Amino acid sequence: MPYVLRHTLLERRQGIMKHGKQLAAALLTLLLVLTAGCETPGPNAAPNQPAVREITDMAGRTVTVPAETGMVFPVDPAAAVYLYTLAPDKLLGWNYALNEIEKSVILEKYHNLPNFGMGDAVNYEAVIAAGPSAALYMGTINGALAGACDRMAESLGIPVLAVDGSLTNAPEAYRFMGRLLGEEEQAERLAVYAEKVFADMADMDIPEGKKVRLYCGNGEDSLETVPAGSSHGQLFDLVNAVNVAELELGEGTRIQISPEQLLAWDPDIIVTLGEARANISGQAAAAEILKNPDYAALKAVQNRAVYGVPNAPFSWVDRPPASNRLAGVRWLSGLLYPQYLNFDADEEIREFFSLFYHVDLTDEQLQALYDGSWSPL
Repeated sequence: MPYVLRHTLLERRQGIMKHGKQLAAALLTLLLVLTAGCETPGPNAAPNQPAVREITDMAGRTVTVPAETGMVFPVDPAAAVYLYTLAPDKLLGWNYALNEIEKSVILEKYHNLPNFGMGDAVNYEAVIAAGPSAALYMGTINGALAGACDRMAESLGIPVLAVDGSLTNAPEAYRFMGRLLGEEEQAERLAVYAEKVFADMADMDIPEGKKVRLYCGNGEDSLETVPAGSSHGQLFDLVNAVNVAELELGEGTRIQISPEQLLAWDPDIIVTLGEARANISGQAAAAEILKNPDYAALKAVQNRAVYGVPNAPFSWVDRPPASNRLAGVRWLSGLLYPQYLNFDADEEIREFFSLFYHVDLTDEQLQALYDGSWSPL
């Protein structure tokens, strides 16, 4: 082959090799950029295994969860409230079909989330089919809750984490969930609000002789109550009220009493929750007590000091026992001790609704929530 031709072909081949190396280097650089910052499985992980991390739940259990937590199933209504207030787009569904009272405040896009049930009625097949990345179980932190989480995890095939349902531990519950869900900033805002509620209550110096004796009535006849010192009665302790129901709780969360017992206690003030299943509001239950001749001798009836607990979107005192009770602390402390308040109860409840329920209340809507005549927000 002539020298000139052979030399020309050699130069072309060298040029192709040079450009090929440059292209390969560029491709490698691009690959490194695309994968930078991504979590990768550990050295012993199987190929294509999703990235995971370990987190310690509020019962002290070390649980392996996805590196990025997606949709979450609330095992109970309290967990659903916490999820909705913190990260509504990660709420897999509710534990029951929302009623119109709840829908009057909850944003419309979340009205028709699936109803997966609760307790013995959880629809495990539907939960599994929906594909959540984790579940939250809220309650009293003890061995029973930890065991229930373990059993639920076996049934669902996903990590189930325990969350402390104590009202006074709401700040820690939000911060834990914030770490789990990657919602630290919103969790901190909600935790700080809760801490301020508790700090304001601690700063209220109520003389012992000025503390109000209170009865909380639940159910169609308002003769179910929560005993003093019970987890469902925490709110009354926080607002410096004296819960007249000094009874042993036993099984369950409430105690049935008689009209004679209520007359014997003769509380200064009565608050009523009503019965949602019978479509009885707290205000309607209060009206029944006020007009019942059997209760005419009660001090609270004579002083017209019988009040229905606001219940939109959830009861402000209980049912479920979740962070909805923070609004109840503000409302009830303002009702019992207006002269001792170091805050504006109306403004604090507006802030609560904005932070937790994602809605801004007008003056008219706030008043409607107080008296039970609200209109859809």
